[in-house]
Amino acid sequence: MKCLLQIASVLALGLGLAASARQPPQHAFVAPGPGVSESGLYAGERLIKINETAQPQRMGVDDIFALRRAGVRFVDITDAQELYQGQGGAAVAAGALPATLAFGDEVRKAIGQLSTKLYGDVLKPFTAFHNRYYDSQYGKQSSEWLQKQITQLVDAHAFVSGNVTVRAFGHKFPQASIIVRIEGRDS
Repeated sequence: MKCLLQIASVLALGLGLAASARQPPQHAFVAPGPGVSESGLYAGERLIKINETAQPQRMGVDDIFALRRAGVRFVDITDAQELYQGQGGAAVAAGALPATLAFGDEVRKAIGQLSTKLYGDVLKPFTAFHNRYYDSQYGKQSSEWLQKQITQLVDAHAFVSGNVTVRAFGHKFPQASIIVRIEGRDS
């Protein structure tokens, strides 16, 4: 249980920092030129999702940069459309969420075991990268470092190592996403 909490903490920290790292300086989006990135990330039209309820729209690089300059947050789903299918325009049905917490005692017990020490141990080396921008070598190195940390954490706890897998998911840009899969067990 403690190992899973540590994994969840490291993942949450990594996701939060990675999300903030994807926001390069505003000046980087002022005057896009030909070959916007070495990886060709914005070559041609991209499928852009602006929010959870709107349908995705095809946009060219000029439109994408206009969104960035206007401070509009969006997700480029061109290469991951299957992850977003069935999400456009659908709201959560009334009553679909539980009225009470099913495992309240377990959650309260787990919260009591949380510590901020892990954040300091992880933050120091993770923030030491020059940047963690997804389209840079630093972004690639930071995702490799984070994957290694999670893998070591899983390997150090033999009772979960068979139920937890950690792998990198490659993209057109250098930084990989890290996928951690926690399998259930029969009890």
